[in-house]
Amino acid sequence: MSQLLPLLAGLPLLIYFVSLFVPSRQERLLARIVLTGLSANLLLTLLMCFGTDWQQMNLKLLTLYQTEHFEFSIRVLFDRFSAVFATLGAVIVLLISVFSKYYMHRDPGFRRFFSMLLLFYSAYNLLIISGNFETLFIGWEILGITSFLLIAFYRDRYLPVRNALKVLSYYRLGDICLILAMWMSHHLWHRNISFSELGNAGEVNNLFGQHYAGAMFVAVMILISAAVKSAQFPFSTWLPRAMEGPTSSSAIFYGSLASHLGVFLLLRTSDYWS
Repeated sequence: MSQLLPLLAGLPLLIYFVSLFVPSRQERLLARIVLTGLSANLLLTLLMCFGTDWQQMNLKLLTLYQTEHFEFSIRVLFDRFSAVFATLGAVIVLLISVFSKYYMHRDPGFRRFFSMLLLFYSAYNLLIISGNFETLFIGWEILGITSFLLIAFYRDRYLPVRNALKVLSYYRLGDICLILAMWMSHHLWHRNISFSELGNAGEVNNLFGQHYAGAMFVAVMILISAAVKSAQFPFSTWLPRAMEGPTSSSAIFYGSLASHLGVFLLLRTSDYWS
């Protein structure tokens, strides 16, 4: 069952690449491909949630970079947090796609909208099944890029582009804080730390005892990054600007999924906070 885990992010990405080859005028064909793929993804998600014995699925997919003292690996993790976010995400994305099939009918950017939606969903799934900070950051970045592109969806108008750039500037602040948290964690642990290893209370307690300032720095950077992504005070001013995008993308990004990823980041690192 754990071998199917990468498909949660891989299947939407595959549909995204397929959608790029569908002619812009073939709305029905594109919608059929998207809805079929997202329905299959929902079934896969339910299989992952109810077809397991709820033990943590934690595996390393590949190593991108390795030296004597450091390893940059892509690691995935599926637990109760991933299960809840994956199920809600699959249902909401499918419902929004059905609505968008009619709402975006005859819009010149019909294919572009669905392509960005699929790329967003692939990044979302990668983020919620990530097993370490590095894998999470890849999904975090792609999700931010798709958010920017959908806010500036009506790119022939001045205001959407301007607001998209302002939102992107806030996202950059959250990205920098997350990078700093990863940088400091590498200095503290001297290795690529996985989220499951954060559950080792004794090791974390020793870390705070020996390197209190560095450990608190990691905590503060994670907190700021989560606050920015979820539009919490004092970073909440970007949220109204994000509504310049299509109604469908605003619903899925800032009314449901993307705005709760800051909460997910805190839940994923909850062992560290404990």
